[in-house]
Amino acid sequence: MPSTFICHASEDKAAIARPLALALRERHVEVWYDEFSLNVGDSLRETIDEGLARSDFGIVIVSPAFFRKRWTRRELGGLVAREMAGTRNIVLPVWHDIDRDEVISHSPPLADIFATSSNLGLEAVVESLLKTVRPIESPLVVARDYLISLGIDTPSIADNWWIDLAELKQSIFTDPDGSQRWIFPLPFGRERNTHEKGLNLASTTLQLDWCYAAEEQGLCQLTRPDAIHDFLRSMPGMIETVRQSPGTLAMYAPQLTLPGFDQGLADVFDALLDKPRKDAYESIGYGGWGTVDGAAPACGELIAWRHPELGNLTKRHLAFSFVHAHDYHYSRRSHSTFDCLAWLLADDSAWLPARIAQPLKEGFREGGMWFRDPNDMNNPFVAALYKHSSKGFRLTRTVQQGAHELFAGAASRLGLETPAQTIAVRFFESGFIEAYYSWEDARTATRRR
Repeated sequence: MPSTFICHASEDKAAIARPLALALRERHVEVWYDEFSLNVGDSLRETIDEGLARSDFGIVIVSPAFFRKRWTRRELGGLVAREMAGTRNIVLPVWHDIDRDEVISHSPPLADIFATSSNLGLEAVVESLLKTVRPIESPLVVARDYLISLGIDTPSIADNWWIDLAELKQSIFTDPDGSQRWIFPLPFGRERNTHEKGLNLASTTLQLDWCYAAEEQGLCQLTRPDAIHDFLRSMPGMIETVRQSPGTLAMYAPQLTLPGFDQGLADVFDALLDKPRKDAYESIGYGGWGTVDGAAPACGELIAWRHPELGNLTKRHLAFSFVHAHDYHYSRRSHSTFDCLAWLLADDSAWLPARIAQPLKEGFREGGMWFRDPNDMNNPFVAALYKHSSKGFRLTRTVQQGAHELFAGAASRLGLETPAQTIAVRFFESGFIEAYYSWEDARTATRRR
């Protein structure tokens, strides 16, 4: 929808109308101008009438030629009719090769409207018009101009789309609940002026696109790094944002923190290693930081994969973090613990370096962590685990079939190429059942004390 309509005589096109239209468009003002807006086959009257009806403002190039044309006077009449029916001024005169006395002789009401003049130069005319057409530092204008600079089409400022966007910004960034991934902190946490409000609003638009696109592609901690890098490069404005919030990126995609998988991001990830910090893991009741020697972690949890000793974190902590890490606002969790284990046991995870994959598998095995999700008592495998102790459990054909069904479900949800039966065999051969009962026996002994 155009925001300005340029009403002019054809004789004034080269000298003022075309340069003015081009200059306004370069300043991201939407312009209805015949050379921009008319296509071969269009009805002149219908197309011009639509521009007159829908434009927010009418820039009227007032000149001697203007008053000689019936067509231009008709357009001016349409703009005046709209102004009289509304509550604001929409006619913006630009005097061109004409003085006040001449304007009064043709149209005293038009002479009474404050105008700018082409005698001042094109730049001065543009700046004067922008003060009305685009109020300085309007958050919506700032947001729109920034999005346009990235090549993103946006609706007119008057469109209700902007109201909906502001409401989404409030719900997503003011009261985050971790339900949406690939959302990052806004550029300005405390908006001190309208410019910052506008940039935050533009960031909301971009991030909603990132969020939906990432969800559609299924991007998560299980995704090959090259696919995520392709995604980062394809989304306007995203590289700049992730460089400003590398910890949030590390939460969504810890694989990018690994040397060799950190294309263009090594410097910001290295900087995180120098900032040891606690995170939300300690506050959600799972025992706080788990380190191999009980000392403080060597780095923040979200950057632990980059650390030579994995931050000194226990394997169980690393495994839990692999599924559940969050940063107080947004969560890594996109798949269940059981599904993540199935992926680790599948060939689909072969790209993950052994220094990461092996500790994760061992961490999943410890403490029966993998067993948090399968709770279907109708499944023979689940029922057998609950029913028996380590001495009574038997891996019968029925129990094996139950396990195959669980892994088949995980393989289907994740789109794994490795057969579910192969994953199940690796699961049993890796001692997960024995580790589960050892953990259960230890818990029972603790309760009896």
